[in-house]
Amino acid sequence: MKMPVKVKFATKTGFCFGVKRAVEMAEAALKRKGPICSLGSLIHNEQVVTALAAKGLRIAKNVSDVKGGTCVISSHGISPVIAEVISAKGVKIIDTTCPFVLRAQKIAKCKSLAGYRVIIVGDEKHPEIKALVGFVSTLAIVVKDGKEARALKLDNKAKYIVIAQTTQDRANFAGAVKEISAKRTKDLKIFNTICRDAGERQGAAMRLARTVDAIFVVGGRSSANTRRLYEVSKRKAKNAHLIETEDEVRKSWLKGVSFVGITSGASTPEWVVNKVVRKILEKGAVH
Repeated sequence: MKMPVKVKFATKTGFCFGVKRAVEMAEAALKRKGPICSLGSLIHNEQVVTALAAKGLRIAKNVSDVKGGTCVISSHGISPVIAEVISAKGVKIIDTTCPFVLRAQKIAKCKSLAGYRVIIVGDEKHPEIKALVGFVSTLAIVVKDGKEARALKLDNKAKYIVIAQTTQDRANFAGAVKEISAKRTKDLKIFNTICRDAGERQGAAMRLARTVDAIFVVGGRSSANTRRLYEVSKRKAKNAHLIETEDEVRKSWLKGVSFVGITSGASTPEWVVNKVVRKILEKGAVH
């Protein structure tokens, strides 16, 4: 007789502080009168974005699409130039930029003004990095990993700092820093700007993956921190799956499985996680 699967949770699931704060600020703004939009998706979770849209939060695809009322800035932040363009339109800005992202922006701005060239480890196409580059007074350098860092040609008479996208994989950041540190520069300063929550989730996911037969990472595929969780989970568990909703759970993934691990991205609400768990228990209990 097949025993039903048992579920073990990572020590951190559901919204992180920054995402929870952003959603709460947007919901409070929706209670006011007048048109309201977000510049791009408020967070990288389709279910939450859809729920906010149903309450009246329109998504502006670009700055020209922001045409009045109130604009909510996502937790990833925006560059100072874009903020000025929006304000010049007479649009009220509600800035939900995560405090950890704000710290990285402050470091980039202050150090670049002090004469340092800024190297950012992250995904150059991610909204957070696009915004962060806007705070650098000189030309910013973006590398995604150690391989790209190794290929950098640095001026040995210049000063550099290295910072990270807040959702970076700690091992990936360390690898890039190692390669950059091996180069001869006048001065090099390292700032680990990885969000504490992101680092803790990655560590918890790896510990959990060692103790279960399968692990499910719940979150949006467009979410950088969710993808990082999946990547670190795969290092410790062969049976690892990244899913957005309960509809993606497959019975075949639970074959021969007794213990299932659950972790989630920082922009995944608990109610989405709970639906996934119910589906796993339902399919795992079927003989």
